[in-house]
Amino acid sequence: MGVLALLPACTALQGVIRAVVLWAVVALLFNSRRVLLALFLPVVMLFPAAVYYISISGTPPGYPLWLILFYCSVPVVVGYVRPVLPWLCVWIGIWTVLAGFYLARPRGPVVQWGIPARLGAVAALLAWIVVPTVRLWQHLPPTRGGTENPMVAIHSRFDRAWPWGMATGYVAARRETRRVTDMARRISHEPIHFLTPPRPDPRQVIVLVIGESARRDHHHIYGYGSPTTPEMEQVDSLLHFDDMVTPFDYTVGAVPVILSGYDRLRPGGGPGHDLVSVFNAAGYDTWWISNHPRLGPYDSVIGAYSEQAHHIAYTTVHDGLMSSPVLDERMLPVVDDAVTGAKGPVFIVLHLFGSHENAGDRYPRGFGGLGTAYDNSIAYTDHMLAHVVSTLHAHGGPAVLFYVSDHGVRVSECSGGIPAHGDVRAAYEIPFYLWASAAWRAIHPQADQAAHDNLHAPFMLSAIPGSVLDAADLHYVGDGREQSVLSARPARPRRIIHGDSSANQNVDYDHSHDDGRCHIAPD
Repeated sequence: MGVLALLPACTALQGVIRAVVLWAVVALLFNSRRVLLALFLPVVMLFPAAVYYISISGTPPGYPLWLILFYCSVPVVVGYVRPVLPWLCVWIGIWTVLAGFYLARPRGPVVQWGIPARLGAVAALLAWIVVPTVRLWQHLPPTRGGTENPMVAIHSRFDRAWPWGMATGYVAARRETRRVTDMARRISHEPIHFLTPPRPDPRQVIVLVIGESARRDHHHIYGYGSPTTPEMEQVDSLLHFDDMVTPFDYTVGAVPVILSGYDRLRPGGGPGHDLVSVFNAAGYDTWWISNHPRLGPYDSVIGAYSEQAHHIAYTTVHDGLMSSPVLDERMLPVVDDAVTGAKGPVFIVLHLFGSHENAGDRYPRGFGGLGTAYDNSIAYTDHMLAHVVSTLHAHGGPAVLFYVSDHGVRVSECSGGIPAHGDVRAAYEIPFYLWASAAWRAIHPQADQAAHDNLHAPFMLSAIPGSVLDAADLHYVGDGREQSVLSARPARPRRIIHGDSSANQNVDYDHSHDDGRCHIAPD
């Protein structure tokens, strides 16, 4: 039973070591074979379920599983366990009988030590576990500890140590559900008072494509050497703005800025109306189509925004609740259906997985010819965008597509050539495209001219919500249109970006540089 209790922890050496230590603490505290075997029993009974979960996710059950249980209905949960349920029932029956026979007879102590020796050993083992965990808590990065879920970092010390990762995972998941509930509560649900009543063209389609981890200087359309953007460069009337900056180098900070202008690290700010809710109020049919996980430490907050849409489609494995994203092209049929099947004006948010780590997993074999995995992933995103533009062009009505990446990554800066998240200056420099159909441009000649005039103007990611609303002629007090790229004289606020340490948490991008350790720093 001891071997079976430890086997699911064998996905990592640290998992085995920590599981053994924690079981040793239990054994020494109670010093009873009957008690120890009684505690082993439920863990052994769940052995087939744990192995099945490992086959799906690569790790023992823990934090992600609790999120599924907390967020999903009973039929969905049953759907997950149905393949293993018959075997699990037989297994539980066998071990119930075996354990009953064993526990029916008196058993001796685990060790023949005296109480002082056992308590000393328990104290030493607990110190080995507890002290590093406390130190980890004390040294959480400032930009993460207060605004993200610190229990995820704590749980990661035990996520492979089955079954103890179930306990830390439960605490992390409970905190996550409270965090998402709080985020959803902060998203403004106040009535939207438009300055003029919305009268959208019944055929109008507005598409906001949120890219992932794509930095501007690896796009051929911006002057990069490799041909990473061949298809979009052939698109008529495409505008590419060459000075867009994001305030965050990670998704969970950047996407709320794109959707509502909310920078959670700027003092005095708060979530305003999000784009999906505004388009709902204006009578649009709203879609959220994503290849990101629906739940998780870096996804649940964004999921709170997605819940505002009329139609929600997650194309990741298991409907975005667990496992890895598939290729982004899985979203294209959903986009096509949303456009061609529209019975009125439509607003679509398309959230790509783009060039996220590991970049080599983000594109099919046919896009592997540019030399580096990161560049290949950029070229694949280019193909995705060209397909969406083609669909909008075939639709024939007024249509606008916005594409902006949430952030970039380190590519060669202190990364050993492996693209990874990091706060180098180039990671804040992102691509921003605008494409509008001939029908839309005919209706909005002044906005179209303003966009051309602003191609080289400095913009911050917070300009996106106002620009999208401007394209749809939706205006209300505080809508951010003063920063819109479609404005004749857009406002130019200081471009404050947030690094990954307390020393560079708020840096004026326009007066910054990379230090010797590949972090953005003020001049």
